[in-house]
Amino acid sequence: MKKILNHIFVSILVIFSFFYTDKIINLINKNDPLMLTIKEKEDNYRLEAIEAVVTDNTIIPGVKGKEIDLDKSYEEMKSGGVFREEAIVFKDIEPLSILSNNQDKYIIKGSTSKNEVSLIYIVNNLNDIEKVENYQNITIFMDSKYLTYDRLSKLKNREVYSYGNGGKYTEEIITKDNKILSKFNRQNSNYCLLKESDEKVLESCMNKKMSTVIPNIIGDYYEVKENISKGSIILLNSLNNVSLIEKYINSKGYKIVSLSKLLEE
Repeated sequence: MKKILNHIFVSILVIFSFFYTDKIINLINKNDPLMLTIKEKEDNYRLEAIEAVVTDNTIIPGVKGKEIDLDKSYEEMKSGGVFREEAIVFKDIEPLSILSNNQDKYIIKGSTSKNEVSLIYIVNNLNDIEKVENYQNITIFMDSKYLTYDRLSKLKNREVYSYGNGGKYTEEIITKDNKILSKFNRQNSNYCLLKESDEKVLESCMNKKMSTVIPNIIGDYYEVKENISKGSIILLNSLNNVSLIEKYINSKGYKIVSLSKLLEE
């Protein structure tokens, strides 16, 4: 019994010693002139998050901010003992409302804080698969009946999502299509696409932890010219005027990015 008590005492002493030593080291680090310098410069490098715009059943995503990770930055700099800007380590500041917590709302645009827009196109026949290969800037939504791994192999390095069965998504369709897409994209499929609100689709996609997108521009060159703005999600009716549309978008100072990049928080 005495040996057991001795072992318990020694164990408690060791644990307390580690805890106490760690506290002492943290206290020393916090009062190190280098750490104090990093703290003094903290506000100069802080970038506040841009909050999402949530209105009724729609959302426009916000953008993450950033701030200095004091402990990791200190670890990077302490060997030299001086503040070095290139050694700063940042951590994210999340917006209060993020897309993954608002999948019961329709995404109608990307953030208006960046000069970015996204072009998307629905592939609903075999000819479109051949045509869309030529347009690298377009995010593709493919009708479920054409969604096979063999067909996707023609669209390497492209961002492709399911369009359900003619825009109608059920949990069964999503499960089937996302299994194919995950093999192709090597990542989860995050978005469903609608042309107008549909609560059943919204619920099915939400149950699969996916967000539902309704483009703010649907049409062709004229609709783009009349309505384009920062964060626009543009669903093209055809591929006939893609080159002209791209030139117009670029002439207005916008950058065409994939849908996932546009909606990146």
